[in-house]
This record gives sequence, structure tokens and C-alpha cells, in this order.
Amino acid sequence: MKINQIKKKDGIIVYRANIYLGTDKVTGKKVKTTITARTKKEVKAKARATIVDFQKNGTTRVKSTTITTYQELADLWWESYQHTVKPNTQQTVKALLNNHIIPLFGRYKLDKLTTPLIQSIVNDLANKANNGVAGAFLHYGQIHALNKRILQYGVIMQAIPYNPAREVILPRNLQKNKQNKIKHFENDELRQFLDYLDTLNTSKYRYLYDITLYKFLLATGCRIGEALALHWSDIDLSQSVVHVTKTLNYKRETNSPKSPSSYRDIPIDRETVRMLKSYKLEQTQEAWKLGRTEPVVFSNFISEYPHGEILRRRLSTHFKRAQVNDIGFHGFRHTHASLLLNSGIPYKELQHRLGHSQLSMTMDIYSHLSKENTEKAVSYFETALKNL
Repeated sequence: MKINQIKKKDGIIVYRANIYLGTDKVTGKKVKTTITARTKKEVKAKARATIVDFQKNGTTRVKSTTITTYQELADLWWESYQHTVKPNTQQTVKALLNNHIIPLFGRYKLDKLTTPLIQSIVNDLANKANNGVAGAFLHYGQIHALNKRILQYGVIMQAIPYNPAREVILPRNLQKNKQNKIKHFENDELRQFLDYLDTLNTSKYRYLYDITLYKFLLATGCRIGEALALHWSDIDLSQSVVHVTKTLNYKRETNSPKSPSSYRDIPIDRETVRMLKSYKLEQTQEAWKLGRTEPVVFSNFISEYPHGEILRRRLSTHFKRAQVNDIGFHGFRHTHASLLLNSGIPYKELQHRLGHSQLSMTMDIYSHLSKENTEKAVSYFETALKNL
């Protein structure tokens, strides 16, 4: 080890040496450092101590992340996860994290979070949900799934040796079938709602807007975000087709549709084409009054895209006045599927119209809505017996 004498600007003499510590086992690079002291003896002592510290730290200068609490792990997981999903999913998962996961697990040290402890917490959630306790979270399976995912991230980050949630048994959800009932209009209720819409004064642009939006959703099966993101350039009225290429998120920004299969062309009927042409003419005249043109189909003339929550409140008001159940915007999509299934549309074609990624998804969600086809099956069976 070569020790050099250095004279500083203020005249003070110090001694300095460049020392080789070894090869960093993480990066594979040679590690060198500089030691400075008042005497040669002190330089040698510091050099020995630095080499010992390097070896004690695992012969690497790469600092490992020390995670001791569930809160720290959850925060680290979120920092990585949030950039992998779209804003709507971010909002949903963040709410589940803040409202349920952190209150349940955030106070625990990771080495204290055992399988029996997690099982008892999940059992308690299930008991409250299945027994109808006020304020209980009915979808406790989502809590368990997210907790398991976060802890698995802890295994990957070497914060814990194994995932204690993997062996937890999720109790059966007795309320699931009740909660998962698809909201849609039966024929009589749909007729009642459409009759109500016919009573609205379409000379008021707001009513014309609402009627057009509701009937468009019924005619296409579009998700509300897909409909609100539409520009007139996305609708070919001459060819009677709607091109779905984007959706509106909760920030009122457009992003790609829910999945690759959600990019689709939806043929529309002549009555819907006529309705859209009439609406477009009225919208153009309204826009001219403001000295502008409007490219967005369901524009509110205030911001680039309309506010979904305001439209949702208006829809609830219309449902109350029509004296029908509040099925929400998504209920129009379910009603569209029900009407087509009972008219004999093949599931594969319905899958394409709705933009589902898998046929099984369409069948799982909507097979029980095809009541008329179910009744036809009885007739087919009777006919088959007679022909034996």
C-alpha cells in the first residue's frame, strides 16, 4: 500500500492512500477506495478497518432494502404495482389497500405475521360478511387475494422466507350469489323505461342528450367509459358501425380499452343511426351558439369530456321518475346482452359485441339471462322424445 503525503492549501500535512477492497459479489466490479488521515499509522489502521467492514457487509457495496413491517412492504409493493395498471384499476386497488388491507395488517411486523394469524383475520371477515354484520365487507376474498400478492412480493424482495398467506383457506362466501345478481331490465320494465323516455321534451337539449346516451348504450352494449370517449370520427353513420378504440377513465382522460379484445367494431341498427344523425344535427347547432364545433359525441360543452358522476346522478333521477329499478349505466349493457341472447344470437357473436377476451366469460355472466332460450330447450326435448 503506497501512502502519499499531501499538503493542503492551508499548509496542513495529511497522508492518503488508495486501497483495493476486493471484487463486489453483486456487481462483479473491483472495489477501490481512498483513505485520508493525519499520520501514516492512522492511514494503515483505517485501511484495515475499511477492508474488514467490506467483508462483513458481504463483500458488496450494494445496499439491501431492510423491510421489517407490513406497512413498509405494502408501500414498496404499491410503488412498483401502480405503474403496471390503468388509472381505473389504480383507483380500485388503492381504495382496497387503504380501506381494508392496511387497517387489518399494517401494524404487524413481518416476522409476526403467521399463517394462523392471517387465517383468524380472514375467518373473522368471513363470519361478519356471511352473518350480515353492519359495515362488513362482503368481498373479503379480494382482501385475501391482495394480501397474498403483497406477501409474495415480500418473498421476492427477500424480506420474508415464505408467504404465510398461501396456506390460508378462504371460507365460502354465502352472500356471493346474492350480491352478484346482474342488474338489468326485464322486458316489461324496459318497455316502461322507454315509454318514460318518450314523454321527455326533446326540445330541451339536456333531455335529448340523455335519451340518446341511454338508447345508444342499449343498442350497442358499450361500457359507459367507451361511449363517453367516442368522437364522431369513431362512428361511421354511412356504414352503420361504431369503432371502439378507447375508453374514459375516472380522471376523464382517454386510454386504451379494457383489454385487446375490447378494440372492436359494433354494427348498429337503422333506428340508432337515425337517432344519432338527428342528435348530431342538434349538437352542431348547440355548438354553433358557443362559436365552436364539437368532435366528442357526448360532450357537455364545458370540458373536453363529460363528468361520469354527474351523468350517473341524472340517470338515477330518470330511473326514479320512470318508477323502475336503478340498474346503473352497466345495466344497459346487461340488458343489451339479455335482449340479444333471447333473440337467438350465438354466444361467440355476443362475445365480440361486448368485447370480452374469452367466450367463457360471456357464457358465465349471461347464460342465466337467456330465459326464453331455456324455455325453448324444453320444447326441443319434447319434440325429440316424440320423434324417437
